[in-house]
Amino acid sequence: MGINIKHLGEFCIDRPNGSGDYLLIIFKTDALLYLDGEERMAPADSAIIFGKGTKQYYRSICGNYVNHFLHFDIDDDYDLAGITTNSLLIPASMAETEDILSVLSREHFSASPNKERFIDILMRFILLKVCETKAGLYSMPTSANSESLNMLRAEMYSNAGKFKSVADMAERINVSPSYLHQLYKDQFGISCYDDLLSAKIKTAQYYLGNSTLSVKEISSICGYDNSVCFMRRFKDRVGLTPSEYRKMVALRT
Repeated sequence: MGINIKHLGEFCIDRPNGSGDYLLIIFKTDALLYLDGEERMAPADSAIIFGKGTKQYYRSICGNYVNHFLHFDIDDDYDLAGITTNSLLIPASMAETEDILSVLSREHFSASPNKERFIDILMRFILLKVCETKAGLYSMPTSANSESLNMLRAEMYSNAGKFKSVADMAERINVSPSYLHQLYKDQFGISCYDDLLSAKIKTAQYYLGNSTLSVKEISSICGYDNSVCFMRRFKDRVGLTPSEYRKMVALRT
């Protein structure tokens, strides 16, 4: 198992036949996930339990990726009631889920004579907790526009500079900006404007921390014609100027 495992740069797991066991992934950053024959957006704080022998494919967006993971196996007669595999899940309480994961991690290294029994209980607890999803807002959407929105969001985080405004996003899926606002908030729980800004800021953070490109060049990559506007937006969101952020990252490495 691993908790808050971070990867910089492009990251991809592609196991056509799985890992030989079950695998729980909790995404802490947005990612792309292969399900039902196509790539889908997996937002931060979503999860999936890959069944044994099934394809495992997920990858980073925009070079930043963090997750928790847990490989496990179960007996043939294990009761899987209430446990959903091979579907994107949005746990109703991620904080509680992560608390259980932390306890499980500590118990894994304990010397308790009841260690195995505790682990069995905690495993069932965390699997059921992950599958206890939010009703309505974050359940997998079924509207005619849902897949278009998923692809739009994935494209936005992969190439934030392609979209300079919400109008550009709306044009991409042939809806009005006002209707896009409604659809986007219903599906992802965030306004399309705020999400577009987040995609641009995350893109900027990646290049500031992993390249020698100038602030002006990074501003252009993020879709800003005016680097002053970019720097203002960056400081509003991050609390530091792009140059200050780059220095902070350099000191940490």
